[in-house]
Amino acid sequence: MEIKQLEIFISVAKKLSFSKSAESLYLSQPTVSAQINSLEKSLGAQLLVRNTKGVCLTKVGEDFFLYAQKILTLRDQAVIGASGNNHDISGAIDIISSTIPAQHLLPGIISSFQKKWPNIIVRVNSGDSEKVVSEMSGFKYDFGMVGTVPTDDRFSCHCIYNDELVLVVPKDFTSEISPTIGSFTKHITSAPFIMRESGSGTRVEIESLLKSLDIDHQKLHIPAYFSDAHSILLAVSEGMGLSLVPKIAAELYVSCGLVKQIEISDELFMRKIYLIHKKELWLSPMQKAFVDSCVAPSANPL
Repeated sequence: MEIKQLEIFISVAKKLSFSKSAESLYLSQPTVSAQINSLEKSLGAQLLVRNTKGVCLTKVGEDFFLYAQKILTLRDQAVIGASGNNHDISGAIDIISSTIPAQHLLPGIISSFQKKWPNIIVRVNSGDSEKVVSEMSGFKYDFGMVGTVPTDDRFSCHCIYNDELVLVVPKDFTSEISPTIGSFTKHITSAPFIMRESGSGTRVEIESLLKSLDIDHQKLHIPAYFSDAHSILLAVSEGMGLSLVPKIAAELYVSCGLVKQIEISDELFMRKIYLIHKKELWLSPMQKAFVDSCVAPSANPL
């Protein structure tokens, strides 16, 4: 068993594709296949199942992935310890993020991170919070970012940002709304309320908030559901109704005068954004550096 074989196996296990792994490793597909076959032969066990539908890990392969990942992490730690230089490390970090952190947090976090780690590429994919948690059950992504704590206890969660839900109204909205629970309740139960589609962390937070206020969201006048905050903010700017959105998403629209926002003075409206990863995975030096960058005070200004 060779280190190169472990690197190739981890790549295939994450991408579930021989061709994509070959492309990312700058190897030919036959070379990748041959190395995996050689590794399986040396172990006396099948790690991957190949069929017409693609590639998947066997149970032995899933267990072996954790050992292989630990071995490579220890290798990297040993190299850094011997050389005393960790900023020459190269590699890639793959992230699956819900839309709010993908659009409003990650660009700044990645920019700051790459000033210290210029040889590390960060690849970001996005979806709603349900998709993030679902995708994190495999090995394709190193980290996930979500607006709610996953119910699955297999994940370690790091709070990286403190935000709040704000009430947004059209710029020409004439009714006076005070930053109180009573005023908030009065207006969202009497005016059209634009809602996020199910699956998003923001939708979960909104439903939890309304339930705490004894408001049945199914009884609200909801003219439309949207899958992202930008669409909701555009709809509000067009006068379609009111909505609750994360403050970080509303900032640009408010500064441009497209909508007005009302911050309600209550802890119920506070929310957090989390970085998650599997508990059983050992963080490599570059992965640990990314976690440290995300949770640093400069990455969390609130």
